[in-house]
Amino acid sequence: FPSHDISPIKKNKIMKKILSITLLAAIVFSACTKKFEKTESGIEYRIINTNDDARAVTKGDQVMIQMVGKLDYNDSLIFDSYKNSKPYYIPSDEPTLGAVLQVLHKGDSAEFSISSDTLFLKSFGQPRPAAIKEGAMIKFVVKVEDVYNQEEMRKKISEQNGEMRTKDSVACETYLKSLTGVVKTASGLNYVVVKSSNGKQATKNSKVTVKYKGMLLDGTVFDESKPENPTLSFVVGMGQVIPGWDEGLALMKEGETFKLIIPSNLAYGAQGAGPIPPFSSLIFDVELLKVE
Repeated sequence: FPSHDISPIKKNKIMKKILSITLLAAIVFSACTKKFEKTESGIEYRIINTNDDARAVTKGDQVMIQMVGKLDYNDSLIFDSYKNSKPYYIPSDEPTLGAVLQVLHKGDSAEFSISSDTLFLKSFGQPRPAAIKEGAMIKFVVKVEDVYNQEEMRKKISEQNGEMRTKDSVACETYLKSLTGVVKTASGLNYVVVKSSNGKQATKNSKVTVKYKGMLLDGTVFDESKPENPTLSFVVGMGQVIPGWDEGLALMKEGETFKLIIPSNLAYGAQGAGPIPPFSSLIFDVELLKVE
């Protein structure tokens, strides 16, 4: 590609893709020189690279792995942890993959295949998707990046949670400084009255009808009123919505529009939800159309 046609960001993405493809090609080539072995559960696997002196995976461990999984009959990608640089964390006694993981060490890589029916039923608790042919095998190439016992994993999760909380807190404070007229409640809910009204006050047990748009702090819209469902109705204070909404709507009057800036503990907390990452403060533009 001509250098003037590719931005530095695009170049970086292209290089990452090339490195990922090169790594996978090297792994597959190396695997061809190794013999298949069999786990106690009968899964055939082939070690690609190993270091017997490295930390072994044992029962009860959490294993951080890079993993690529493809269907055997058309080579289509099912799993790819290299995409977005997000390794998987898998228990070493996971019902299907665990049988192979427990013969590996930190830094090891291996190749193996598992029945798609077995994987989806045992690992995901659901039938094989209809889009995958009956009897299809999924070919895996995995690399063990790290191994953690239960205490080490608890510590790692705690550290990661702390980092996410701090990052969100800083981003939220920065966003709030860009607003005027912010009011903060005792719970930590922040709101701005965008449009005031002398309409009927909403209270606990009021049935309200609203239009809304929900965003992450970076402006990404994750939910909003749609033409096919232009309004949302619920009863305030009954736990039908996140706590930040229950509190925020009880402050509003019919005809008003508020901007709610909801901290994660009043939204989806440590778990997140769908496109909402864990420990995310959320922004909602809410128009209160009716109070009953």
